[in-house]
Amino acid sequence: MSRKRVKQYLMLLVAIGVISVAMTGNGTFATFDAQVSNPGNTFTTGTLFLHDTSGGTTCTSESAQSATFNYNPGDGTNGNQCAVLFNGASLTGGAVTAHLALSNAGTVDASDLKFSVDSCTVGDNFANTTSHVTFGTAPTCGQLYLTIQETQSDYSTPVFCAYGPGTPGVSCNSPGSSATLATAAGPSLTTMQMDNGSHVATPATLAHGATRYYLITINPGGVPSGNQLQNRSVSFGMTWHIDQ
Repeated sequence: MSRKRVKQYLMLLVAIGVISVAMTGNGTFATFDAQVSNPGNTFTTGTLFLHDTSGGTTCTSESAQSATFNYNPGDGTNGNQCAVLFNGASLTGGAVTAHLALSNAGTVDASDLKFSVDSCTVGDNFANTTSHVTFGTAPTCGQLYLTIQETQSDYSTPVFCAYGPGTPGVSCNSPGSSATLATAAGPSLTTMQMDNGSHVATPATLAHGATRYYLITINPGGVPSGNQLQNRSVSFGMTWHIDQ
């Protein structure tokens, strides 16, 4: 075989080898797979509903609709209206009171119980009287003391002073300027806890199915003169709130 033919033959073998390597490089390999599954998983949530009962009327948080949480503004537009706590009560004779029962009608416990006084204003009462006489400077909401006494279901047996005096105790007998219609903006109600024989205030909870009873008192103790209350009107709302 001539040298030229040998050279051509070797080049052909090299080309075949390259193709062979290229072909074997595109081969397939076995892989291993394993899988398990846990089907049918579900999550459930309970409900947190607050019921407000005063004067024989109950309003419910679930009767209202909101994008953020269920609440009832008490204006009657959402199918249920909360009762008026103080309907034209007169402060000229001293303190006025109202009864309120708060119930957790849901299925989960509430870790706290809060309230706020909304839009307190003092104005003249000319619209409801024939006299346009007033005496002295009009009182302010900050001069109207607020206490919230937790009681037994009879509204007379005290359990603990839930809001008002700075010193924790069973009774709300010492209202003061630290708790008024002007300062109550979202505080937690408290309840009694014993610590080494002393009463200690701790945030009030509301277990599902439970009810707490409150005696709400407004006292004009901060108004310098009783005559300043003549021909006046005080308007405000109260909102009650629970959280899981």
